[in-house]
Amino acid sequence: MTIRDVIERHGHFAHGGNPDDTAETWAESGFEAHEVDEWLLARCFNPSSARDLADAGVTPEMARMKTEAGAGDYVDTVGFKVSDSDLEVDEARNLVGVY
Repeated sequence: MTIRDVIERHGHFAHGGNPDDTAETWAESGFEAHEVDEWLLARCFNPSSARDLADAGVTPEMARMKTEAGAGDYVDTVGFKVSDSDLEVDEARNLVGVY
C-alpha cells in the first residue's frame, strides 16, 4: 500500500482534496505508508506536525489521547490539536508524559 492509498482511505481531512501533493509532503517529511496510517488514526493530518511530534518523542499511539487542553473549546486528540495549531508540541509532550 502506498502513502497515497493510505491518505485516500482516510478521506478528505487527510488530503484536503489533493492526495498527490499531500502524499509527497508526508514522504518528504520522512514517513512511510504504515506510519502515515498511524498518524492519521491519531487525527494528525499535518505531516509537519506529525514530524515535530515524532521528533519530540511522541508516538502516534500517544497522540491519540483525547484532551481539552490548548486553544479552542473542544475535545479532540492531541494529534489533531497540534496539527490544528491549538496545542504546542511541548504541551503535547507534557500531556502524554514525554519529558
